[in-house]
Amino acid sequence: MAARNRPRTGPLKDDSADAHEERNMWNQIVNDLKRLKALQSRATEVSKSIVEMEGKMSEPPTLPQIDDLQALYREGLKLAEEEQKVLYEEPNDVIKNVGILAALRTASETEPRNTQQPKSRNPKRQKLETDGTMDSPGPSPSAPTSAAKLKAEKVRSGSVPTIKEIRETKEPVVKTEEGSEGVKGPSAEKAGKFFTGAEVAYKLSKAKEDPQWIQCEIINIDTAGNKKRYEVQDPEPDDNGQPGQIYKALANALIAIPSPDTFLPDYPIGKQVLARYPETTTFYKAVVTVVKKDVYRLKFEDDNENEMEVSRRFVLDLTNK
Repeated sequence: MAARNRPRTGPLKDDSADAHEERNMWNQIVNDLKRLKALQSRATEVSKSIVEMEGKMSEPPTLPQIDDLQALYREGLKLAEEEQKVLYEEPNDVIKNVGILAALRTASETEPRNTQQPKSRNPKRQKLETDGTMDSPGPSPSAPTSAAKLKAEKVRSGSVPTIKEIRETKEPVVKTEEGSEGVKGPSAEKAGKFFTGAEVAYKLSKAKEDPQWIQCEIINIDTAGNKKRYEVQDPEPDDNGQPGQIYKALANALIAIPSPDTFLPDYPIGKQVLARYPETTTFYKAVVTVVKKDVYRLKFEDDNENEMEVSRRFVLDLTNK
């Protein structure tokens, strides 16, 4: 089993270079908006001319009148197509660029660069006490207390991709389709995502600390009582080489890991996710920087700007758990 220690070195991102990239993007957006204004102004004129011409046409219309009207319609169509290109297509893509710039500015203004030491990725997970979202590990269940909600966390400025990195992805963001809904907590339970043999991310936690998520497999389901209780097993052997530890959990401590053949929608650039760190069975927060066919390129939290590629099915949505 690969160790979870991970060396994390590398220079911090050059803030002045980022600022220069943001200025260039802002200037491009301004120029594209000016172009849009000119296109829309001309489109308004063409529309008025069409209305006026149709009102003055004779019955039946003459061939010159028909030709003039067709020319106006063709011009109007061309103007509309130009507007769509400026708004949604490279190299302009105003809608996408405004979203990127807003995300960059929000991240840089709401939180200073992290100067703390990176979090340690321990080679062996400690046995953690449980909270209300799960039972204590072992064969004997304990009564659950109130569930602790996963706290929302803003994307750090150090985890935000540069403009150049964002430009590397040319695949469009697609709408959520079948297979991408109901993968978390009670909604996943209702959707039948939690069954014996299913792979899940399981939340370990200690009081007043961020929860830790590990990859597990559901090995048993207890349907007695009002709520189902799941036994999940850590795939990593313990210190003595014995089979991995078994935990008991409720649905709100689980996230379904999609099967290899499941359709997976694209997450947008800049989205915060929960992803399995390469060569480990532990999940950490990360930010999407590049979308590829089979993998996402991610910047993991507190990882000194290093980027890792992670299989799409091990990149999970953090929201609405």
